[in-house]
Amino acid sequence: MEHRTLATMQRTRWLTGIAVALLVVLSFATGLRVGEWKREGLPPIRIAFAPGLTPPSEGHRPLGSQPPAISSRPIERLAEVYVRLQQYFYAPDKLNEEQLTEGAIIGLLRATGDQYTRYLKPEDLEQFQTRSQGEYEGIGAELGVIPDPLTGEDRITIMGVFPEQPADKAGLRPMDRILKINGQPTDKMSLEQAVSLIRGPRGTQVTLTIQRETIPEPFDITLTRQRIQIPVLQKRVLDGGIAYVRLLEFNEKTADVLSAALDEFKQQGVKGLILDLRGNPGGLLDAAVEVASLFIPKGTIVTVKSRTEGEQVFEAIPNRYKNWKVPTIVMVDHRSASASEIVAGALKDQKVAEVVGEKTFGKASVQTVINLRGGGALIVTTGSYLTPSGYDIHANKGLEPNRKLEPTPAEKKHDEQLAATWVERGKQHLKADELRDAMLCFGRARELDKNNKEATRLWNETVRMLIDRERNLQKDAQLEQVRQMLLQRLATAKTAKQ
Repeated sequence: MEHRTLATMQRTRWLTGIAVALLVVLSFATGLRVGEWKREGLPPIRIAFAPGLTPPSEGHRPLGSQPPAISSRPIERLAEVYVRLQQYFYAPDKLNEEQLTEGAIIGLLRATGDQYTRYLKPEDLEQFQTRSQGEYEGIGAELGVIPDPLTGEDRITIMGVFPEQPADKAGLRPMDRILKINGQPTDKMSLEQAVSLIRGPRGTQVTLTIQRETIPEPFDITLTRQRIQIPVLQKRVLDGGIAYVRLLEFNEKTADVLSAALDEFKQQGVKGLILDLRGNPGGLLDAAVEVASLFIPKGTIVTVKSRTEGEQVFEAIPNRYKNWKVPTIVMVDHRSASASEIVAGALKDQKVAEVVGEKTFGKASVQTVINLRGGGALIVTTGSYLTPSGYDIHANKGLEPNRKLEPTPAEKKHDEQLAATWVERGKQHLKADELRDAMLCFGRARELDKNNKEATRLWNETVRMLIDRERNLQKDAQLEQVRQMLLQRLATAKTAKQ
């Protein structure tokens, strides 16, 4: 990824309250260069404090009264709220400036609606940089934030595990959802917060509460952290002289390691190559360009469309090309994302390989790491990318393979068995009057086995029950009870007068 440092802003200090307000504005306006705006950018921030926004020495305005209305930008309201909080909050000793600012930053970025734009604290940035270099201390699992297909809620999810590492040895699997980390629920955690809790010094332990589709109830797994040397790939020669490479990671070492593996296969005289990108969540953009250049002698690898830099065309790197022409097939699935999609799209469009499998994940955006003046960084979605033919992976919600692979009979049977498990789990929730949980279970069963009539019937019945319950709640039984009490009191009073 590209690393940039933003221009610093000039601060003005004249009153303590306003200095604090300016600090908040600067924290939230990171990336905006005052006085250096382009025509399409936002205007410079000018803080026009409303009447009454003064140091505490000024006579206080009566509680609830409003200062005269003036025109102000939303970011100015943020500054005013912070200063008002400092002035009026009943327990000023409970106001932690660092926590308030960090919470507001996270809320600001979440409001963009882009799950990939996020804030890194200084310690998180250090871990992020270490991860990109190919090693760290942890459990050896790749995490991601995946929306639940039924509720739409983001969940911390295991995207992949590295072979022979603690997560693999403990039996963790891709698409396992992490509900808790050392007892702390993850539903409100950012990806960085989850990663920070899971990582730690080698020899220490971490307990994860896991939800898995094949198991009715969540369960705990305790793992011992180790020094993780991130494996870049797995390779072997299959029967018939076919080379197989599964790429696990797109980091700074990936292209060199893959290049050496291709040289080894070439010396062995293999007849074809399978490049397996299934389950690969991506990584560095530069690593994707370097990997694709091993197979493509010249031409476009990917085009990045950026608001600030227009269209950037990344061409094949000539000195990376291996000039090894054997039939090549790239395997992808619904978890192949980001850098994996760049490589698969380039090899497909440049007609150097056939892409087979499932439609890919559809993460067609590029993130830029922007270092912050006070430490830490923003990871900001700065552009989207197109394949060499101009195919928009984001707009099409994934890359279509040349050929789709149909599930095998064994896979179909597995899905049917899994669907039956979800139906039984849903029935248990139904008996416990847990209608929403039951609906989710029946919904998953329908996804796995569209021919499961029982799952469809129970899902429809549960939805109707939920609708009826919501209607009854709207009647407000407690309000009706109080109304009847009052009517009874009125009737009693009327009788007494008679």
